[in-house]
Amino acid sequence: MTKAINFIEAIFEISMRYCGEEAIEELREILSHAEKYEYELINKSNKINFDVIDQTPQVRVLTYFDNLISYAEKHLREIDYLNYLEEVGEICISAGEMVFAKEVFDILLFESGKSAKFALLTAQSYLKRAEVFSRQANWKHAESDLTKAKKIFSEKKDKKGLARVSNLYGSIYAERGKIKLAKKHYEDALKVFTKTKDSIWIGTVEMNLGILQTIQGIWDVAFTHFKRSLTAFEKLSDMKRLAEIRHNMGMLFKNRGELDSAITEFDRSMEYSFAAKYLPTIGLSYLAKGDIYAKMEDYTLAMEFCNKAMQIFYKIMDRLSLADTYKVKGIIQRDTSNLEIAESYFLTSLRINEENENILNYAETSYEIGLLYRKWKKSDLAIKYLKLAKKFFALIGAKEDSAKVELILERL
Repeated sequence: MTKAINFIEAIFEISMRYCGEEAIEELREILSHAEKYEYELINKSNKINFDVIDQTPQVRVLTYFDNLISYAEKHLREIDYLNYLEEVGEICISAGEMVFAKEVFDILLFESGKSAKFALLTAQSYLKRAEVFSRQANWKHAESDLTKAKKIFSEKKDKKGLARVSNLYGSIYAERGKIKLAKKHYEDALKVFTKTKDSIWIGTVEMNLGILQTIQGIWDVAFTHFKRSLTAFEKLSDMKRLAEIRHNMGMLFKNRGELDSAITEFDRSMEYSFAAKYLPTIGLSYLAKGDIYAKMEDYTLAMEFCNKAMQIFYKIMDRLSLADTYKVKGIIQRDTSNLEIAESYFLTSLRINEENENILNYAETSYEIGLLYRKWKKSDLAIKYLKLAKKFFALIGAKEDSAKVELILERL
């Protein structure tokens, strides 16, 4: 409930900034009285067991959220209302409230679409909604919105807008293992941002290029990209992006086997994430630490971090990270000789990754379930999944991983 309270308090704060503190506090009091009155009415009923289906916290957040937006629509000038919605949408994304985020960008698209003078805002809203969809691995809707955003940015000759579209296309292709396409889109975006000297976006694309190099095991090049990105974000004191870059540097160290350095980076990432109230990266760092502690054979701590991560991923509807969590939990169960539940976790991870076209995670999980079947003396299944892992690692250019799998296959 604490996270929900923090989220709605953030919406109250931004509402006060736009509509005035006194007016919003008065609205809060009205809503509080309404809540108490409705609760009293409910308590008079003997027909339903409300102890069983009580959803008061969720209803409170939804009621406050909807009424704050309604108040802003009624009392703000059109342009101020649209700016307010933009900021609320960003808060929703940071808090991992993707259902609310989508709703806000739906409203923005409806309102901005009423007038041609807001065309660029419409394009930006399509771009932000595409980001929401991409975080949920809803590629079809994400690409549809990007197509619409690209069309408007092209008509308005907005090169930076087009570069932001290209960057998000790059991230979508990267998630689906289309590394060459991802790299091309990132590099196209970087050319524009370098030309316009847009530090925050230069840092963002440098970070994304570093992620690609990390996937392929090209450590030195990845580290160079990350250092450039870190320098840009430190100059800007951008907490959210500092959380992201520190997390990605941690992933580089983890993949290189430098586990203590990785933990240091993940801890730094979480410090920035908590300061920025940025839930998605908190979840990712929890999961990464769970993976590290599994490698260190501290399975109690590993499972604790995995379960914390899983709670966040369910909340923010991040299916790909859920798949990754099942993979790590499968490793823990396999390495503690709980083979049947490990198999179930790995198969669940594979299913989610296949449904969402995530080649990298599919390859990693195929490798881990192959090791499970080797331990279980099920050679045919071990060979089947290790061959799949090798195939997909080769497809994304992860040469070291592919060679590692080949070595295991030779020994089976």
